[in-house]
Amino acid sequence: MAILIYAELLSNIRQVSIGCSLPSPADANTAARISADGSCLLVRHHGNEASLRLPGRVAAPSTLPLASSKATSLSWRLPLALSYTTNVPWSVDSQAIPWCAQDLEPEGSVCCRACQTTVILLGTVKIWKDLPSENWAEMMEFWHCHKPHNHGHHDDKSLSTRGYGANSQISGQAGVGFVDITTFLFAKADCLGSSLTRSSQSTKLGLILADGQDSNLGDEPNGSTVQSQSLYCSNCQSEIGVTKEQTTISLFKWQLAIGNPANSGPRTQPTLANCVSSILLATLARSGCSKSIMMPLAATTGTSFQQGQIGQPSGLLHIWLFNGNITFSATKGDDSRLACPAVKVLYRMVEQDEANKMLDSMSSVVQDITLPSSAIDDLFELLKQSNEYLPPNDRNFKEWTVGLLKKWDGDGG
Repeated sequence: MAILIYAELLSNIRQVSIGCSLPSPADANTAARISADGSCLLVRHHGNEASLRLPGRVAAPSTLPLASSKATSLSWRLPLALSYTTNVPWSVDSQAIPWCAQDLEPEGSVCCRACQTTVILLGTVKIWKDLPSENWAEMMEFWHCHKPHNHGHHDDKSLSTRGYGANSQISGQAGVGFVDITTFLFAKADCLGSSLTRSSQSTKLGLILADGQDSNLGDEPNGSTVQSQSLYCSNCQSEIGVTKEQTTISLFKWQLAIGNPANSGPRTQPTLANCVSSILLATLARSGCSKSIMMPLAATTGTSFQQGQIGQPSGLLHIWLFNGNITFSATKGDDSRLACPAVKVLYRMVEQDEANKMLDSMSSVVQDITLPSSAIDDLFELLKQSNEYLPPNDRNFKEWTVGLLKKWDGDGG
């Protein structure tokens, strides 16, 4: 068992909290030292050694005290150096959105990230446009409902037909890539080959639908009803989006790669963790709710959803956004020893009945967030992995498990 170190910057009180787990109790052969410039921690224990670059430069003695000579868990809270400046004050409304319109070059191609199959050709998307936030739509709906009435005129049009209600739909437009927090919206006609096939055996380049029937990208017959259906890459079968309506598809940012005419795309690509942390923060900003239920797309489109399949968690994932702005570093993980901006969450699994009660309650402080079931499974695995970054004593809080989701920091993740 290796030495595990986790450090978290507490910028509001200008301290760095450090936890360390040892494979055996600390004794005379255990030592913890801070580098001369206050940027690194080195722990030695019975011939083992672990070092970590701290998420902030600290002012501390070169040798740290050990609280107990027989403990396997060590912890310190060290003040930041006076000369160390933290970022400007953070607010939930200022959180950067992964791949906003200004990050993307016009006429760029859109590809499946897993296998690079082209979905939208170079030159097709002439402009990228950010969609208005749900806050804006809800404010407009509130204004319409409470504006002064003109008693001499009656207007029976619904809010959805006005184009700005919270329940209104955005339709794809040819040559335009609409940018939402976690998705892009495109016109079906802009997709490669101007067709969709529902056959998993298709050799066409582009997308396939989930239900194994043939179709194309053309408009549905007048008067027909189009339900959301999953879209898969025809080459590698990755689930990369959903149909939104007759003429519109929505593609998931974390499943895409973007290129531009100069043969180079954005420097980095948003991950599932980046996208989920952004939507958790947006939900908090919009509704004030810090708790969310992750609802599978299948559960909201009338198709069956089987819980507790082999290799999958049983129930629905319930996430509590505990801290929306931390910076951490850890000796474990893909980006070990690098400081990462993140959100700290608590999570647990709940049964469908319990989730329904929370969501339906008049006093509910829980919102639902819709994701593909495969993405929720991947998210659950990401949370489990991040839990292992923490010392064992810090991995649980009552019935909740602690997890971390890395944030998009406005400079590529």
